[in-house]
Formats: sequence, C-alpha cells, structure tokens
Amino acid sequence: MSFYVKNLLKTMTNKTENIPLNSRQELVSAARQVLRNNIHDGFTRPAPSLYPHQWNWDAGFIALGYVRSDFQQACLELSTLFRGQWLNGMVPQIVFSNHPVCKYFPGYRFWQTKGVPAKPKNVRTSGITMPPVHGFVLQRLLSLAPDLKASRPFFRRMFDKIVHLHQYCYDFRDPAREGLAFICHPWESGMDNLPTWESVFAHIQIDPSEVPHYERVDLEYVHEDHRPRKLSYDRYIYLVNRLRENRYNEPEIWQHYPFQVQEPMFNAILNHSNEALIEIGQWLRRDTAQLKEWFGQTQRAINDKLWDEVRGIYVSYDRVQLQQVPILTAGGLLPLLCGAPNEDQADRMLQLLQSPVFAGTAENPAWLCASTALNEPQFDPCRYWRGPVWININWMLYQGLLRYGQTEQAERLRNESLELIRRFGFWEYYNPWKNLPAGEQHGGYGSNNFSWTAALMLDWIGE
Repeated sequence: MSFYVKNLLKTMTNKTENIPLNSRQELVSAARQVLRNNIHDGFTRPAPSLYPHQWNWDAGFIALGYVRSDFQQACLELSTLFRGQWLNGMVPQIVFSNHPVCKYFPGYRFWQTKGVPAKPKNVRTSGITMPPVHGFVLQRLLSLAPDLKASRPFFRRMFDKIVHLHQYCYDFRDPAREGLAFICHPWESGMDNLPTWESVFAHIQIDPSEVPHYERVDLEYVHEDHRPRKLSYDRYIYLVNRLRENRYNEPEIWQHYPFQVQEPMFNAILNHSNEALIEIGQWLRRDTAQLKEWFGQTQRAINDKLWDEVRGIYVSYDRVQLQQVPILTAGGLLPLLCGAPNEDQADRMLQLLQSPVFAGTAENPAWLCASTALNEPQFDPCRYWRGPVWININWMLYQGLLRYGQTEQAERLRNESLELIRRFGFWEYYNPWKNLPAGEQHGGYGSNNFSWTAALMLDWIGE
C-alpha cells in the first residue's frame, strides 16, 4: 500500500477534513483496509467503536465486500451470523461478541434472552430480527464463487438456514397469512429513526414506569445532533421491555403488542430473497414450491396493501391502527428491488426520485437518495435516518433501477454514492445536500470507517 493511502487512513477519523480519495486503486485499498481493521472474533464489525458486535443485515452487505478478494471470509460472515439463529428460525439483530472491544448499549444482559427456550445455547443474542437480505446475498456469492463444487456444502447448509428464517417470517410475523411480515420494533426495520415510527408511537400510550433505567453509550462516539433523540430511545427501550417481560413468547406475545408495522422495504427484501432462494434451490435440486408460493403472495400483498396511489410510492401499514402511515421515505422505493411495481407504478416512483422530493432543486440540489424525503416536515439532513444518504439503501435501489431498465438513473445513483465516499470517506451516512450549510465543511456523519460503506463500494467497483 502506498504511503498516501496509509496516511489517508490515519486521517479518516478527522471529521473536519474532506478526504481526497482520487483514484480507483486508492479507493479499493482504503476500503479493504477498513474491512480488515474491523475484523474481530472472526467476523467484521460494522464500525470500530459504535457497533462492536455482529449485526444482522450488516453481515450480509459486508460479505459482498469480500466475495471477490476473500471468498472464505465472505462465507464466514454469514456462517458466523447464523450461529445465533433461534430454533424458531429467527436470525437476531445482534450476535454479541464474547470479547467486545468497546462498550455498547443495549448489551446482552439488557435483552435478557438467556434461558429463552428458542434461543440457541452458548450464543449471546438480542431478541429481535432485521431485514432478511441473506437470500439475495447468498445468490450473489453463488454467482461469484471460485469453486462451485468445493463450496456446494456451504450453499446447501446456508440455503436451509435462510429458508428457515423465511418460514419464521411467515409463521410468526404474518398472523393473517397475507404475505406481509410485520416488524415489532423500529430496530427491526434497520431504519431505526424514521419519522414513520413517530406516527406509529403517537397511538401508543407509554407509562414512564414501563421504561426501565438505561444509559446510552452511542453519544460517547457520535454527536447527539446526529443520533436519535431521548424520546425515541425511551420508546425503543419500552418495546424491548415489553418483549423481555413476555420472554419473547411468539406468537402469543403479539395478541396485545402495540407496535406491529408492515414496512415496504422489509417485505421487498424478504421477497427478493425469496426470488433468490428459488434460483439457488433449483441449482441444489430442492423443492421450491413453498418459496414460489411465498413470492407470489408477498408480491401481490405489497401492491394491495402498501401502495399509496395518491403519492405514487409505497408506505408502511400499522396493523394495530389498521391504517397506512403516509410518510415518504427511501424504503418506499425499495419494492423495485423485488419487481413488485407494475410499469406505471415504477414510472411514478422514478419521477418522484427525480423530483424535488428526493433530488432537490437546481438552486439546492441533493445527492440521491435521502432516507427521508426532503419535503417531509421531520426531515433532518444530519440526524440518523431522518434525511441522510445511506450507501446500503442506494445499493439496493441501484439493483432495483437496473431491474426496470433504468440504467441511466442507476448509474447516476452509483456515481453519486461513490462521489460521497471519495469526498468524505467511509462514513455511516451522509448529508444529502450538495451545497453544505455555511460553516459546515464535512458531509459524513455517524461512525467513520463503516464496514458496509466500504464493502458495497467494493462491490460496485468490482462490477
């Protein structure tokens, strides 16, 4: 590695300097170094300090960063995560390291999953899940595997585990058998701090005594203006307390549980993974009839229940209040990933993506794609999921645009994502405004040296 790249990596923790990553070679070298530096206990942490354990969908995205250079490590990211799979098929949001390098809240003890019958013994996990990206990640690993014969046992084993995860989604999170899985906590969406959740919580009466004492650790690493507010955290912890008091007893717990949201991105990811598993299952000569049934049912349900005809985008549905939550987010564009929209719907979504709602104006242009629409009242360009651009969302949206033949728009999305990384470094999320406010010189927020930002950049460049 050149002296320039070594020096660049040392300076990437400085929040006040733009990072001039000028060449493809330097980008690749720096991204691989980020991943190597974040390896711990055999897996790759999402970030050096803020996230010291293994996260669910992070592991899938991170695997894509290794697939061309270290296929064994790519496979290990998934294998290590699925050690924590519960007996009912649920793959937890966090698999905790036995040797964490930094403090984290909420840690394993706070979740109180020890002794829960469904949890695997000798593996410490949280008690909720995250978007099931693993099916389409596995398909991508299969397409790039250097030796299909040698890796066939791995794909056979992972196929069975991921199908079990999908069975969990349909058995335990789709009680009406609609084809839509609900999330029980904002953390399960992966988009923890969307304004969507505030609209849901507005209908939930929370007794302060039901929020146990807690001490946040995230603010030791990230400025409070870039993280969820205390009220949001109180709500997160309230839901965790409800779950742990009921010992994660599914499905009985859902009878009187206040937060049940069918979210478009979660279900689009689930169905794109269904689609991928059908292809893998055919290669493995497995019966894929159940997968095909799930795929068709979920495809129909996404359109029947989550499409907002007035706004021309998909929105969440609150199962408790029996109503849509009409807030525009990047997640509402993600059904493009699984091919749910028809041609007219896809055209309307593309128009929205190119409009001031997501692209800004000539006077105030925006990088694609803001996590919360630029015109939403609760939009915030710096705060976690309230507006910043996330590379994983852009990567999935890029795949969806290509699926619909929108090559020009897909390339714009990829190029703008790479330009954000080139300018600022491998941050967790980025300010969506191209013209930063006066006095603000840096557009990267959250954790620096963020693994999936590096990994997905490598996947894009590898193409």
